[in-house]
Amino acid sequence: MRSLPARPRARRAVVLSLLLVLSAVALGTAAVGPAAGADARVTLTDTTITPATPTAGAPITAETTLRLSGGSDTSMTVDEVRVVDPNEDDAVLGTATDLGRLSPGETLDVPVTFTIDDPGSRDLRLVTVGTDSDGARVEATRPLTVGVEPGAPQVEVETDQVVAGAESSVQATVSNPTTAPLRSVEVAVTGGESRRTVPTLAAGASETVNLTAVPAAGDGTVELTTTYTTPNGVERETLTSTPVTVESLRTDVGVRVQRSQSDDGQQAAGDLSGILGGGGGTAALQGQSGGERESSGSRVDVTVTNFGNTAVEDVVLTTEDDEGTRLASVGRFALADSLAPGEDTTVTVDLSQVRTDGVRFVAGYETPRGPNESALLYGYRAQRGEATLTGVDVSLTEDGRVTIDGNLANVGDGEVTSAVVAVQPTEGVQPAYPQRDYFIGTVDASSFAPFELTARADAANASQIPVQVTYAVDGEQVTRNRTVPLPPARSGGDGGPVSPGMAVVALLGLATVAGGTVYVTRYR
Repeated sequence: MRSLPARPRARRAVVLSLLLVLSAVALGTAAVGPAAGADARVTLTDTTITPATPTAGAPITAETTLRLSGGSDTSMTVDEVRVVDPNEDDAVLGTATDLGRLSPGETLDVPVTFTIDDPGSRDLRLVTVGTDSDGARVEATRPLTVGVEPGAPQVEVETDQVVAGAESSVQATVSNPTTAPLRSVEVAVTGGESRRTVPTLAAGASETVNLTAVPAAGDGTVELTTTYTTPNGVERETLTSTPVTVESLRTDVGVRVQRSQSDDGQQAAGDLSGILGGGGGTAALQGQSGGERESSGSRVDVTVTNFGNTAVEDVVLTTEDDEGTRLASVGRFALADSLAPGEDTTVTVDLSQVRTDGVRFVAGYETPRGPNESALLYGYRAQRGEATLTGVDVSLTEDGRVTIDGNLANVGDGEVTSAVVAVQPTEGVQPAYPQRDYFIGTVDASSFAPFELTARADAANASQIPVQVTYAVDGEQVTRNRTVPLPPARSGGDGGPVSPGMAVVALLGLATVAGGTVYVTRYR
């Protein structure tokens, strides 16, 4: 038998070795194939953000669709879907769990709710985590970009008139632009004490609150601070600045006095007594309008008007005489707790108990700069009685007996009391019994009372009879001295005195003649 050469034998050995290696590789590969893991192909699609315009601090919902590909050879249990922030080390913002199981070809809509506290654009990521039928972890991600609008309450400010150093009204309307309620909403004037609280402001709702601000001269804005609690319990604060025009403080309160409408029924033209205004609230006096005319009406209407640009508080009216002494008989009048610019208030004052001429009406009030007053001197003439003799008839007999008959008339507008009329002794005249003096007493205004006096006179040495009238006005004693002429002595036809009976007959005769004259005149 022939042996093969050495070189062919070597080549055969190499070929045999290669065949053995390939066989071993093929056997190994067949053994690994059946042991490979299941294939779960999951994706996240069709993500929708609600609301369409998210706001900071309010809930945001991202609803995504999970799809397990039909080419997957295993089902999948969806453990959770979460929203994470990759800029914050994948901090979890919201999570949905226990979502069920997906079979190949099925879909599942999953909403995930979360909040973002700060406004702006945020690049986030949706992550789904599940487990396949072999217990292997399955994960898929999808980018999510969210634009967040500010979630703070919107504050609109309105002002009427802003005065430096004075309380000025500020109206603020607070609105909730978010889709969830805001709680503990407090609006305050920055740097001031005025503040208002809205316990709960519903989504989309608004509420108006009234505040007061005290701006300084030169300020150009009113600033409000709004604090609130977001739907997720975070307390936040915002500032709202509103440009305003600040006026200089001007205090101007006027006092006007006129006769009361209730007394006169209708005010006479020109009966306006005076007005104080435009003087910056000083206490200067002004006389009544229309010259020096005085008013004797006991009831007057006093009107206090605020001509300034800021409210005055605690308006009180008092009265004084022309020397500045308080008139206790009139009292004090609380006119208003507050008198806004342009407003006025009127009170009717009874001056019937005032016994001095001229009444000063003083309106006291509080301003932002402190207490102040405005005053007006009203030309009032006090009601007082004044007595005078009227209708005096004097008779003198030949023996010197004098009889004085007359009336004591009160020509004033107040009563007189304790009135007495008496003959005063003088050279040639002496009071005589029975009526040396005559007590009248009280005489009302525009009334009179008769009296009779008797005296003796020496016609050769006297030509007039002195008569003294005394009376009291408001407790003050008044004395007036008058004289009446002494007529010639009267006598009868034989030169004797004229008796009272004869005088009556003569008067009746004159009356008859006069009556006849009238008759003839009328019926001629």
